[in-house]
Amino acid sequence: MYVKMKEGQGRFNLEKDSKIRSGLDIVRELKLPPEIEGEKVLVHGQAAYDAGSISRSSWRMGFLYLTATRLIFTQGENRLFDIPLDSLNGLQIVSRNWVPGKLVQQLRLIKELDGEKSIFYLSVKEPQEWMKTIETAKKENLK
Repeated sequence: MYVKMKEGQGRFNLEKDSKIRSGLDIVRELKLPPEIEGEKVLVHGQAAYDAGSISRSSWRMGFLYLTATRLIFTQGENRLFDIPLDSLNGLQIVSRNWVPGKLVQQLRLIKELDGEKSIFYLSVKEPQEWMKTIETAKKENLK
């Protein structure tokens, strides 16, 4: 019997919802907290944060958490940043270098607090979904 496959898939299922999970993925999912300091986690996921300078990137792998009031990026037990949603002045998707020669879409967050402006670049899976969810949480937080 001949089964016609979708073009470009061959024997592999490349559908968006399909994911081959490793043992490490399963362990990471088990350790994700349902809440952080009493706040319910709305969404979370693996992410990379560019902790470098304008002239040189320095990517840190970790987890990004969105609660009703803030964005938190952790690397293991260390919290690298915490952005209150009410101090988030800008949010957009930009194309930037991930590794030399490879542009990827990243979230660009602008935090403005007490007159100081900080810019954060994050590489996440499905940045458009993250952006929509962050904007929704920010609107709910302002109510």
